[in-house]
Amino acid sequence: MNYRFNVTITDQDYLDYNTFWMLRSPYGKKQMKIFRIVITVFWVIASLVTLFMDGFSTVSVFGLIPLVIVFFLIQILFPIFFSWALKLQIKILKKSGKMGYSPESIMEFYEDRLVETTSDNKTELKYSAVERISIVDHKMIYIHVNNIMSYILPISCFESVEQYDSFLEFIRTKCANIDIY
Repeated sequence: MNYRFNVTITDQDYLDYNTFWMLRSPYGKKQMKIFRIVITVFWVIASLVTLFMDGFSTVSVFGLIPLVIVFFLIQILFPIFFSWALKLQIKILKKSGKMGYSPESIMEFYEDRLVETTSDNKTELKYSAVERISIVDHKMIYIHVNNIMSYILPISCFESVEQYDSFLEFIRTKCANIDIY
């Protein structure tokens, strides 16, 4: 075994991961782009319907102003709304006892695979199954298995800066697709 970490994930770490996933990762950016295109198409259709129904009158043109304002507010405030909705979802999951993550685990990194052990299960994964690795602000390392599942390694699980740097060198040899944010 090359590395072994006792990983403790907090609600804030999970929130930060999901916020990163939606707003900064390639996966989330693609979904955000699609969402914004759909909203734009919807608003253009609603605007055209309003204009045609009222015969392009002055009243209908001025009636579009609130639609345009709401459209821009949605486009601008969506990240804030998403964060709020995510916090609410985490509270609901916590209340039901079905969190989307394991608060405590042990991550072991071998030469050919990584192993995560939680109180509920043990997962073994070859590095070839890792799609990408995201290093975020030198505070978190996200090991993405696919566009939905990731392993979260907070900086707090490293004993020293030297161990962190050594681990980064090691993990760079295991995955070609590493993004630094």
